[in-house]
Amino acid sequence: MSQSISPKIQTISRAPRFELEASLIHLLNNLNPGDRLPPEPDLARQLGVSRAMLREVVTGLVERGMLIRRQGIGTFVANQTPFFDFGLEVLESLDSLAKRTGLETEVRDLEIQPVEIIGRETKIQFNEEKPVNALEVSRVIAINGKAVAYLIDLVPGCFLSQSEVKTSIHGSVYDLLAQKRDITLSYSRTDILAVKADEKLAKRLEIARGTALIQLTAQLFDMNEQVVDYSKSFFVPGQFKFHVMRRLTRPLEV
Repeated sequence: MSQSISPKIQTISRAPRFELEASLIHLLNNLNPGDRLPPEPDLARQLGVSRAMLREVVTGLVERGMLIRRQGIGTFVANQTPFFDFGLEVLESLDSLAKRTGLETEVRDLEIQPVEIIGRETKIQFNEEKPVNALEVSRVIAINGKAVAYLIDLVPGCFLSQSEVKTSIHGSVYDLLAQKRDITLSYSRTDILAVKADEKLAKRLEIARGTALIQLTAQLFDMNEQVVDYSKSFFVPGQFKFHVMRRLTRPLEV
């Protein structure tokens, strides 16, 4: 039988929409399917937001299938896997985001092997003309027993060793690099593509071949403009949403 819940939620003072949405997603990821949310006035008061803003965000979550609204009865948690909303303005690992939303990631099929990048790929991946000896780190990331992403990183051997990855990785190569005192990370350039799962990706992610995936291809630079990590990340649709906050400019006067 469905039951109403009274979650302990930190007040969000004058929260913009995306902060409120993140707070609600964190709440949903820690509830069970069928749990009923508190009445709208009570939930808005606990969160410290207006009912209008809360209603707008809840409606968006209903449209995504995360919540079920039953007229005259209430709003309930849908039966689904966790949902992640990534803002691309700030680089954050999937492992860090999961922990921030109250979840734990599981690393599967971890493979670590030295590779030599030669030819045209050295220019595309590392902006280099000569061959690059790198460490390839590939793995599947699962949450609540479900595979949600397949990640591949290529890191020049001078920045990361095989033993460091084996003993320290929890899913994110970026987190390992960010913790190293001899590397000062600067920025990341990321391309976003829609691709179809080939046979290898379908097997890794336990999905049908040809399933649409979100692919992020990124170069991570240090303060010397050197690429310290080239990565490809494949995300299962339905679990991820990516957004960008865009700065406005004035139109040119004619």
